[in-house]
Amino acid sequence: MKLKLVCTAFFAAMVLLMPQAVFPQDPSDASDCVVKTARGLVNWSAGYVEAVGIAAIPEQNMKRISARPAALHNATVAAGRNLLELTKNIAVDSVTTVRALTAENDIVNVQIEGLMKKAVTVDRLYLSDGTVEVKLRLPLYGELSQIVTPSGIEKRITALLTPRAAPVAALASETVTPGADAWKADEPATGLIIDARGLRFRPAIWPHLYDESGTEIYGFNARGYVCADDRGISGYAREAVVSKSNERAGAKPLIIKALGTAAQGRSDLIISNADAARVLALEAKDSFLQHCRVVIVME
Repeated sequence: MKLKLVCTAFFAAMVLLMPQAVFPQDPSDASDCVVKTARGLVNWSAGYVEAVGIAAIPEQNMKRISARPAALHNATVAAGRNLLELTKNIAVDSVTTVRALTAENDIVNVQIEGLMKKAVTVDRLYLSDGTVEVKLRLPLYGELSQIVTPSGIEKRITALLTPRAAPVAALASETVTPGADAWKADEPATGLIIDARGLRFRPAIWPHLYDESGTEIYGFNARGYVCADDRGISGYAREAVVSKSNERAGAKPLIIKALGTAAQGRSDLIISNADAARVLALEAKDSFLQHCRVVIVME
């Protein structure tokens, strides 16, 4: 019995004292829209927020079996704090952040803090110097998007985002070049790609699309969606992939160039009246907006 206990303790110690243990994670695609900070990152294309927490083991405690589990706990707590901070900085729309909603609504604040407990550990690193690094990941859509756009705050968002004429930023010098599979006249459109490069567009959970007169074409107020909670109303990419490899927009997307962004927040895009008419005419037949088959291309 004593021998069994000794062996069990030995192998437990060996696992804890290993110089590095790595849990696999999904690498970001080169075309993903990723916003990085010292605390972690937001991958708008893949739809998640990820935070890093680091903790060190004091040199005098390096040989203690309990040292690394304690450091792992501390690193996880630090990652949780960073994840909350990153989440609060996320833009809900052009005028509202998650932080603003939590500051004015105690229920939203409690829900957001509670959501942090559901974050998934995607990476753990045990380094030879005793440092432990933990990465936590939380989906952008699903519970998070439901919390920041519940019925209790819909009226506030609606009031802030009423259709309006907005200042237009300078046009970008380059446009997306349609590929061989791009939409052609008289064909069903599988989706919509909006070229927003050169406009300093800022991604948000609820981006909005307006025509030149300020009429909302796509966004929170425009229509009901069957997919917003699962994957958001828009995808984001750093380059236009106008082919069958673009799963969201499909093989035959309509491609349009945004004229500019609204001055406030830069999460609202403005398109020409002619393009808006084309989008709405095709939507009436193909329903790609209702099914969130929209991709916004950024730098």
